[in-house]
Amino acid sequence: MTNDIEQLVASISLNKVLIAILEEHKQLSVPTLRFLESKDTDKELVIDYDESGPSFTFSLKEREQENDN
Repeated sequence: MTNDIEQLVASISLNKVLIAILEEHKQLSVPTLRFLESKDTDKELVIDYDESGPSFTFSLKEREQENDN
C-alpha cells in the first residue's frame, strides 16, 4: 500500500465503516442474539485496499491468542 492509502486506512473509524456499508447496502439486519453474543475480544477488523477498484474490503479475523508462558 502506498503511504497515502496507509494513512487513510489508519484514519478509518468504525463509525465510517458502518456508514459506508449502510450507504452501499441501504439496510443491514442482524439477529438480536448475534448482536448480543458477539465478542469483540476474539476478533478484529481487517481492512484491505484494492487499487484496481479502487475499493476497500472489510472482514473479520480471529485474533491470535497470546501465551503468558
